[in-house]
Amino acid sequence: MASGASNCRRRWGLHALLAAVAVSSTGEAMMIVAVPWFVLKTTGSVAQTGIVIAIGAVASGVVGLVAGPLVDRWGFRATAVLAYLVGGAGAASVPLLYAMGALDFPTLVVLIVVANMLDIPGTAAVTGLVPELAEAAGMPLERGNALLSGIHQVAQLCGPPLGGAAVALLGTRWVLLFDALACGLAALVILTWVTAGRRDPARSAARGTYLADLRSGLRTLRRHRLLRTMAVSGTAFNALDSGLAGVVLVTYAYQHLGSAAHLGVLLTAFALGSVVGTLGYAAVGHRLNGRRVYLGAGFAVAALVGALAPLPSLPVGAAVLAALGAVAAPVGPLRRGVLQRNAPKGQYGRVTTVVDTVGLVAVPLGATGTVAAVGAFGLGPAVALIAGAYLLVVLCCWMAPPLHDI
Repeated sequence: MASGASNCRRRWGLHALLAAVAVSSTGEAMMIVAVPWFVLKTTGSVAQTGIVIAIGAVASGVVGLVAGPLVDRWGFRATAVLAYLVGGAGAASVPLLYAMGALDFPTLVVLIVVANMLDIPGTAAVTGLVPELAEAAGMPLERGNALLSGIHQVAQLCGPPLGGAAVALLGTRWVLLFDALACGLAALVILTWVTAGRRDPARSAARGTYLADLRSGLRTLRRHRLLRTMAVSGTAFNALDSGLAGVVLVTYAYQHLGSAAHLGVLLTAFALGSVVGTLGYAAVGHRLNGRRVYLGAGFAVAALVGALAPLPSLPVGAAVLAALGAVAAPVGPLRRGVLQRNAPKGQYGRVTTVVDTVGLVAVPLGATGTVAAVGAFGLGPAVALIAGAYLLVVLCCWMAPPLHDI
């Protein structure tokens, strides 16, 4: 009987993980609206709001860079649960201390840091669970990764509007408490239904020091040609993506289309296209050649970004962005699958946290470079320049022999 229950949990473990991620991702997406609004409302300072958000992002990156060995030592399941519990505790403490009159600005900064600091290790742990759970469910790895990515995309599409509506109707404190509840529920579901990703005591005992483990992950990334190529190209794409989404689209909507509502239309079109593309990859991705998908998506993205250079009307721009979201969607799940299959056993956490952290660092650099390009050349030429940069990165990937190993 116990064996039957264990087998049932193994078969349904992936579905339980996806449900946990769906709940927690929705709460986190609602926080995108709630946290800045709460800080601005309680401090009355735009500068302090920016400081809180910036410190939270920096802390997340720093912890992500150094926490990889801990993910491997503790096991994916325990790390995922810990990440959800710590994040939920940080979110819940903000409104509770505020209600008690004990929330000053330094304390608020500390709590926001606590709520965000395990984001990257938590993501590494959740994605590290997917291969074993997908195998137990009889599902191709590509489909498992695509479903996980699709859940994040749907949450990012629906969460901010839900967060805005909840802030207007209930207040920011209730949104923060909802995120804490969502994180707690996600941790409970993983504890109850996910049996994969437990710590291996024998392998843990054989490990060296923490610093030796950290160095071994960096050494693996440096020496493994395919992992290194995917990390470098992914970082370059992240930088270009941040410039496109964070600078180009905002400027395009403000200067050319003349309305913030039009920016919402463009972002919604991209998000819907991403969901469609992810579902398509989930259905047939395991039958496709990974290198062709990666390069084909890159070439298509370069062409579609170039189509935005003439600054088309809103319907055309929305159609281009929907297509852009669809063709770019398989890249994330494919890249994650490469990491899962090629990171040495016992090193996935330390390798993937470094890759994710470096990709995060590229975001402000890409946005800053795009701002400079728009200021120097104008919006249309800057978009053409970004399209050329996409094309250059894809051509470098096309000529890179390690990509034949995907």
